[in-house]
Amino acid sequence: MQPGKWWIGLLPLAILVTIAAIMNGEKIEADIAGRARSALTRAATPQSLADAAVTVDGRDVTLSGTALSREAAAPVVAEIAKEDGVRAVIDMTAAPGLAKPFVLTLARHSKTLALSGHVPPNARETLRAAAAAEGLTLTDETAYAFGAPANFDALAAYAVAVLDALGDGEAVLSDATLTASGAAASFDAYDRALATLRSPPAGVEVKMIEVAAPRVAPFVWSATKSGASVSLFGYAPTPAVHEALASEAAALAGAATLADQSRVASGAPSEFAAAARAALTTLDGLESGKVALADDRVSITGVGKPNMTSAAVETRLRAALPKGFTLGAVEIAAGIVSPYVLTARKDDGVLALSGFAPDSAARERLVALVRRRFGGEIAGEIGVAAGAPAGFDRAAAAALRAVTRLRTGAAAISDRRIAVEGAAFTARAAEDIKARLAKETPEGFESSALLGLASPEDEIAPAELHAAIARTVAPGFSFSADHSALAEEAEPVADALAFVLLRAPRAKVAIIGRFDGAGSEAENETIGRRRAEALRDYLVAAGVDATRLKAAASGASGDDAPGRRIELMVD
Repeated sequence: MQPGKWWIGLLPLAILVTIAAIMNGEKIEADIAGRARSALTRAATPQSLADAAVTVDGRDVTLSGTALSREAAAPVVAEIAKEDGVRAVIDMTAAPGLAKPFVLTLARHSKTLALSGHVPPNARETLRAAAAAEGLTLTDETAYAFGAPANFDALAAYAVAVLDALGDGEAVLSDATLTASGAAASFDAYDRALATLRSPPAGVEVKMIEVAAPRVAPFVWSATKSGASVSLFGYAPTPAVHEALASEAAALAGAATLADQSRVASGAPSEFAAAARAALTTLDGLESGKVALADDRVSITGVGKPNMTSAAVETRLRAALPKGFTLGAVEIAAGIVSPYVLTARKDDGVLALSGFAPDSAARERLVALVRRRFGGEIAGEIGVAAGAPAGFDRAAAAALRAVTRLRTGAAAISDRRIAVEGAAFTARAAEDIKARLAKETPEGFESSALLGLASPEDEIAPAELHAAIARTVAPGFSFSADHSALAEEAEPVADALAFVLLRAPRAKVAIIGRFDGAGSEAENETIGRRRAEALRDYLVAAGVDATRLKAAASGASGDDAPGRRIELMVD
């Protein structure tokens, strides 16, 4: 034994004592921590502390978390301090910060509602209850803050209701203002969302709505005008465009009825609003009709207002459509024409027609009449329009019969007045035209004829006479049933022939009537002679010296020329 070295055993002893102290301290801390947490659970409530926690250092306890009121931490500190072994309780709780503006974002996807931003103390339970009431699962990433508006609970519940109506979308609360955005899955959801947004609780301002309506394809819209009423159908791309189009349609309807059955939808082509406005403006030019848009194609049907033709409607609408839109069917019955006019102008071997007939059949009859009486070029066109006075067909026929007998001139009908003016081939023709026009003017119409004689021209040289006659009589002659007189349709040709012969005063002409098909050769010659004499008598009455004309007959020609014709031979 070495008494002088006893100190050597102190080092292991110190180590053992230290280890024992540490182990005992950890046991004490764990014990205190358990009792402190129990005290925290007893004393703290969700309404007093949020995210509360305790940590232990020796026998000192630190309390942390968010104090939701000024007095929230004091009862908890006191409760923890009562626990055995606790030397001190350090209060490290903090009050929520001030958020300005106070913003809460609610985003819905399917049945999940995600929260982010700030909520005031004790508001989470309100939000959870509102979400649960709508069958939504809540995910919460909010932080507590002061600065919420006084009606925050009502505002938050309203935002949840908006998203419940809309479906997928987002609602943002900024102080007492709400903005909403999203895409409705159905028209029912869209209508419910807009209805909710239009009825906010007191003190809530709905500042901006960006709610997209359901998408449709094709994107169609139409306006129908019937009398003084207008009906809208289909879709408009935004509430603003929908309202603007309804307003313009109401102005179109005037004091009458507007039936708006259109609604807002997504899927419209660019410049849809401009195209729809152009269509409405064009519709104003119709007595009745319909304009329709299908994506980027526009069509129009109906009946024009007075003097509004299909061509005018098409030109107006085509010019007004924005770029990217095309014009489809244009089926417009011309409106009532006032005054109702028809004109025919004859000059240089051309007969130009313009104006209107009451229907296609009447137009065809008038054109056929002109073709029978005039062998030259027919220019222009007669349109079809309503508004013709009774008897217009007969008045038009009388006017056309008159003008086709003139060398140059015009016939015009305006409502119930017929006016013919120009130069006749001969004086007899002028008198006959006047007399017939007066006789053929229908009851209720007035007619006038201001006629002169065609200006004398240079004498036709003998060498040129045969060609001049051939050109003049090319349309041919027709005769009455008994072959004793020219048919009315042949008078314009006979008048022109008389004018040619009067310009060759020394020429003698043989008029030969050829005819076959009557039976015997003698009978054919008789009919041929009768026809030749009828033309000779007409020319003599027109002023051609009878001694210059000789009428003769011939039977079948024996060649390929038509067997029923008039031949003129210049001596």
